[in-house]
Amino acid sequence: MDRKPTLRGRLLGREMRRAREAAGLTVAELASRTQQCPQRIQRLEDGVASSPAPDPTMWCDWGAEATSVINVLCRAAERIDVFAPLGIHPSLARLDADRCTAYVLEGVTVDRTDVTVRVIPPGAGHCPGVEHPLTRFVLADGADVVFCAYLHRAMFTEDPRHLRSAQEFFRRLAELTDS
Repeated sequence: MDRKPTLRGRLLGREMRRAREAAGLTVAELASRTQQCPQRIQRLEDGVASSPAPDPTMWCDWGAEATSVINVLCRAAERIDVFAPLGIHPSLARLDADRCTAYVLEGVTVDRTDVTVRVIPPGAGHCPGVEHPLTRFVLADGADVVFCAYLHRAMFTEDPRHLRSAQEFFRRLAELTDS
């Protein structure tokens, strides 16, 4: 049976691979040291789920887990688009202006040099369907991830419907702020 990578598994696997490589170990060496077979280590690093149809969305309460996921995504993303009408969430760290664009409302001050700020003009109207900050992480090795910050929870998803909506939303914001 074909197993698919889960979002949680991919993030854990990415960190596991980073730690293994930082230690200068091959998959075979780590497998030997941990008394695992190399295939199991490789499956863990690939984020392969134990079920054939993993849930593409994960919810985290604000705290260590949500912050860890955001840190992994900030490090791994090739491109980051942030809809932050009232300012950038402080959990978004380790960014750089070449790969991160933040869209904010006119009059909002962003004191960060690690993002490219694009101002949404006052006549642009309301952004329909978006009632909270939204971030899209474009990853090289797999589906993009959409992060929605709610008051008490964080949602991370690679559901194709959310990805298409986020892609269209950020395309429209880019056009709107081009002038």
